Amino acid sequence: MGLRGLGKASLVSMVVGLLGSAAAYAATPAAAPIRIGLLAPLTGSGGPYGKEEETAAKSAAAYINANGGVLGRQLEIVVADDETTPTAGVSAARKLIDVDGVVAITGVWSSAVALAVRPVALEKNVALLPVGSADELTEGDNKGLVWRFQTNGKNWGQAFANVAAKDGAKTASILVLQTPFTLSTVKPFAERFQKLGGKVIDTIYFNPNQPSYRAEVEKIFSKKPDAVFLPSYIPEFSAIVREIYRSGHESKLYTFSHAADSGGKFVQNVGKAAAEGVNHVQATPVGNSDAYKLYLKQTQQPEGTIVAFGANVFDEINVLALAIEKAKSAKAVDFTKEIANVVNAQGPNVHDPVQGLKLIREGKPFRYSGATSDFRFAPNGDQVDLDYGHYRVLNGVSKLVGTTK
Repeated sequence: MGLRGLGKASLVSMVVGLLGSAAAYAATPAAAPIRIGLLAPLTGSGGPYGKEEETAAKSAAAYINANGGVLGRQLEIVVADDETTPTAGVSAARKLIDVDGVVAITGVWSSAVALAVRPVALEKNVALLPVGSADELTEGDNKGLVWRFQTNGKNWGQAFANVAAKDGAKTASILVLQTPFTLSTVKPFAERFQKLGGKVIDTIYFNPNQPSYRAEVEKIFSKKPDAVFLPSYIPEFSAIVREIYRSGHESKLYTFSHAADSGGKFVQNVGKAAAEGVNHVQATPVGNSDAYKLYLKQTQQPEGTIVAFGANVFDEINVLALAIEKAKSAKAVDFTKEIANVVNAQGPNVHDPVQGLKLIREGKPFRYSGATSDFRFAPNGDQVDLDYGHYRVLNGVSKLVGTTK
């Protein structure tokens, strides 16, 4: 009939209706973003690792957002500095939850900070995904909200003992930084090393930011153990290695990849000569998995770079996105029930979160295979079924020389 056939009243009614619909559409806000907190050590003793966590989280979210987001919504990363101290961490966590409205807190590098923040997250029913390794983080009733994206201290210690024994060490000493995480590796290392037929000669403790480590180094190395297990972080480890090199000690040295590589920072700190032969261990497949290659690409890092904590956080954001999509809910009490299913399910391995999101929407099975390791989750939120890569610094470059499986 067209507009000519309509009466005046009908035309007025139509115009009013169209204007009303347009006004209603304009007043409807776009779907609010899903806010995820990143509690990172941007300052303090964890400062060398905070920026890589931030870059990883934002890169993962940007990649997912560019490919449709989650539940039709964008992911927004809200970053807070925990200053590597429990007090600052708790204050920052409360702001993330109460002011910023995050549904999960990721990162949390320091075990001491994570242990302080955990009660806050549980009280507020917010998911907590730390990379801290202290065993206590997953002990007790966590309401299904705590999921660790890193191996725990017990498994770390046993992995180092396996590597040192496989290297032929019959005697070992332990020089350990006093933090909740590093201390949690000492007893498991000693017990496992002794079970493998080795003997632990000495265990000596040191504090962060000491002006000198000469006394500790001389006491440990003067007895000439075959191996020295040195659980530490890159600032203290670098200072101790310089002291070892100056003193000419020759015992084999073993530490974490985040202390003896960290994107090449360790060699930059101490020089190629001092770094030569240093052994480090990291849950694999860092460096050779498709998920890790995607992480390096999204963060614009060269192929072969070994950066553990950034890759841990990259996995955190990816698994959160998949769990939220699978649960069809951005409420932590809902999506945390799907976190284990994302990595434990039967189905083909998927390394790309965008592909995983597509498969969820199609109702097809898969399991996410991570950037830092091809892990599964135990019911308490710990990663299990891990393999560990044994790396050695040779001519300034970390080379994979074996694994623990």
